[in-house]
Amino acid sequence: MYRIETTDPITGKTLKQLVNMPYVIENDHDDSLVIYFESEYNRDLYLQNPDEYRPAHHAAKRS
Repeated sequence: MYRIETTDPITGKTLKQLVNMPYVIENDHDDSLVIYFESEYNRDLYLQNPDEYRPAHHAAKRS
C-alpha cells in the first residue's frame, strides 16, 4: 500500500502541485509513504534527520 503525504514536513506547507517536486519514499513493511517537499534543500534536511521531521500521523504509527 502506498500513502502520499503532500505537506512538506519541514515547512508545514501543503503542496497543490506535485509534478517535478522532490520526494522520499519511506518503506515500513507492507506500507510505503511518499513524502513530497517544496525544495531539494528541504528534502535533504529531512534525510539528515527523518525522525525530527516525520509527519505527525506517520510518527504516531511508528511509535
